[in-house]
Amino acid sequence: MAGLGGSGAHRVRGEGTRLEGVLLGLLAFGVALGPGAHHARADEAPVRAAEPRREADFSHPYGLVEFGVGVLVLPDAELCGGQAGCDRGDLSLEVDAWPLFRASPRFAVGAGMTLALIPFQDVPRVDTRFPREHARRYFTAEGIGRYYFLNGHDVEFWAGISAGLVVVSDNFRTPSNNPDMAIIGADSANIATEGMSLGLASGVTFGVNPHLQVGATLRFANWYLPPYREAIAFGEEASLSNRVTMLNLALTVAYHSR
Repeated sequence: MAGLGGSGAHRVRGEGTRLEGVLLGLLAFGVALGPGAHHARADEAPVRAAEPRREADFSHPYGLVEFGVGVLVLPDAELCGGQAGCDRGDLSLEVDAWPLFRASPRFAVGAGMTLALIPFQDVPRVDTRFPREHARRYFTAEGIGRYYFLNGHDVEFWAGISAGLVVVSDNFRTPSNNPDMAIIGADSANIATEGMSLGLASGVTFGVNPHLQVGATLRFANWYLPPYREAIAFGEEASLSNRVTMLNLALTVAYHSR
């Protein structure tokens, strides 16, 4: 009888141990399916969704406008002043504006204007009986196409091509502060030298908010001007002719109407 009682007790303890194991397994399964698991999966979801964010953020085409301030450099320009000879190279402060149409995450097209009003280099001059003041300005109006190698709200990198019109304006003026000299007619004359611009451009921008970006652009272009220099009275002539290399580095601010 003692032997039978001992074996029954062992069976009861064995069944109790198996029952406890089943209950612990069910409890662990319930914890895994509980609110904590949902929170963990919810936390992981944005990480997986962040990968295709760049393409998903582009819901439709939109317009943008970009403004820049920088320097315009003409490293090989021959600035000539008639009989006084020529100097090489020029640098000027410039401002530019580019309305653009963002057709897709990768492509944008548009047009822009660049205006350089403060050149640092003047043409050589000779002393004359009637001294003349000279001012030179640069203006371009170009179309541009951009391809975005990297796009998104945080950072974008693009490269493109541009083509359009360039105008070099030379203004010659006789100062009227001499009381012994009377000027008949206009006291100034202007020469506008027009040509074609073909170039390459690249830029990088960083997102400030969904609508605002800041960055920088670098442009390289060749200006194709007439081979002759137009001349006016007093032997004055246009400053530039033939092919001129242009470099432009600018800091930019862009507004996107997403």
